[in-house]
Amino acid sequence: MKNYTGFDFVQLRGAIVSGSVEIPQAVAQAMESPIDFPSIDRALVPGDRVAIAVHESLPQAALVVNSIIDWLLGQQALSDLALWVVLANGQESQAQAIRDWLEAKHPESLLGDDPRIHVSCHDPDNQQNLEYIAASEQAEPIYLHRELVEADFVIPLYRWLEPQDPRRHDPFVVLPAFADRATMNRHAKAWLKPSESRTKRTQRHAESGWLAGIQFTIAALANQDGQIASLISGTPEQVDRASQERVDPDHANENSPNQKGFELVVVQLVDESREPSWNHIAGAACSTERWLTPTGRIVVVAPSLIDVTSGVGALASDDPDEELQQILLDSKLQDAFAAAVLRGIQSRRSIYLQSQVDSEVLESLGFASIRNPGELERLMQSAGRVGVMEY
Repeated sequence: MKNYTGFDFVQLRGAIVSGSVEIPQAVAQAMESPIDFPSIDRALVPGDRVAIAVHESLPQAALVVNSIIDWLLGQQALSDLALWVVLANGQESQAQAIRDWLEAKHPESLLGDDPRIHVSCHDPDNQQNLEYIAASEQAEPIYLHRELVEADFVIPLYRWLEPQDPRRHDPFVVLPAFADRATMNRHAKAWLKPSESRTKRTQRHAESGWLAGIQFTIAALANQDGQIASLISGTPEQVDRASQERVDPDHANENSPNQKGFELVVVQLVDESREPSWNHIAGAACSTERWLTPTGRIVVVAPSLIDVTSGVGALASDDPDEELQQILLDSKLQDAFAAAVLRGIQSRRSIYLQSQVDSEVLESLGFASIRNPGELERLMQSAGRVGVMEY
């Protein structure tokens, strides 16, 4: 944890690893030497349509996508590739950054009625951009972003996250992030109130990923500065397994007595490449709970958080917790799932936020507000046992 010294605390380890990479070189390595998969230039043929699916968890997303585009366009044997970059819902700023880079470096790729490279954000409510791929066990249809279904080859990009993280997904990545709203909501409800085993859900998602033609993924592991420490590519299951193995050494002592029973855990968001989202806040808060005593409190340090979205704004409701969660998960409000996760945690313990959001607004939403680092340091000094972690 940066910037806090002068008193004792225990450094806790989330899905953060040591190291750093130069993104263009790491991308080239990921494309040329995947696990259990041929070099991507051998997996494609001229004229293929390649979709790049960018999960919202990916740090340094624009730089990674730009490097992949450069690598693909640099393969002389792969002429006339069409590239579709599909970012998760709500990632408009990242999409614009990629468009601006294309305009400066590859302006010819954006010309015409059918440009060679197309950049968009997924909209789970736009039926025209969705295509049916499968049905759930209850015969409910599952739709996926059309460009991912129609592509000849899909490259999902994501940050590897721990199993208990609400932002985590199956190894094929595209569900539920690029699914229709109903599928997203079913996933959210299953996560909050699991009525079946995680193994069964993962198996169904794997079947859907196979039907969508997902054969290859690239996972990023983040370091304590929020930069990419490692890129791992290959078949979905092997990438997930290799990422877990890479993180495990840093978790070797997390079950020791010294790693349990904290009265306060402070978690700092480390991805400084963009403004933090409420999905980040919910994931960070949820990831700390395993360290806490039953009455332990959570502090999320997100100094650049500015906005309260419609879903999070609904936390001002006086409705009972379970009733409000149900309302949120049946809605189309932005960050409804994150808000439902946060309300569940609020029912068990206090959550403090250090951000730029007005203190009175935060308090109306059920959070305690920390206005500056001095207040945070005093709170940490007053707690009997403090753990800190990066997320």
